[in-house]
Amino acid sequence: MILMMQGAQRYILENKVPVPCSDENQWREFMRNKDNILIARDEIGPYTVVTVFLGFNHGTASKPKFFQTTCFGTDSARPKYSKDCSWAMLQHRGKIACAEGLIRFFKEKEAGIDRSFSCLDYEVHPPNEIHFILESEEAAKKAMPFNKKHWERRENRVIFCVTARIICDRNSDETY
Repeated sequence: MILMMQGAQRYILENKVPVPCSDENQWREFMRNKDNILIARDEIGPYTVVTVFLGFNHGTASKPKFFQTTCFGTDSARPKYSKDCSWAMLQHRGKIACAEGLIRFFKEKEAGIDRSFSCLDYEVHPPNEIHFILESEEAAKKAMPFNKKHWERRENRVIFCVTARIICDRNSDETY
């Protein structure tokens, strides 16, 4: 059953762009088809990252939120909302990176390696970066002692780069 808020503007997607839909029957048919609303779904170990089109603006006119991305399987499945499909996919890739990081974290923890840290928040920086904000620069250095293919550290931030960069560790002959 699809529930709508009284008086809320309905939207459908045309070429991945939300457009108003005044025909309630057309909107209901669109929303009933999971292929129309499921933008992306990925399973990463015990985690499932899902991005969906909501069918209405969950935000405001000045800050619209048409898409929702959630990582299920974590203690905190706090969703992130996006204004358009490209932002939603960036959020989706960020949640995948978080899930992959959690898997590595727990493997390292089982092996006696402790890289635990407290991530205060994260920010999306178009076109290809997600910044994880840590408590301090020292915490960031502990969490990530050196840069990797998709990751780098800047001050108190650990940054995921959606597009891989070739980074050479100055203390090694390896290229990441």
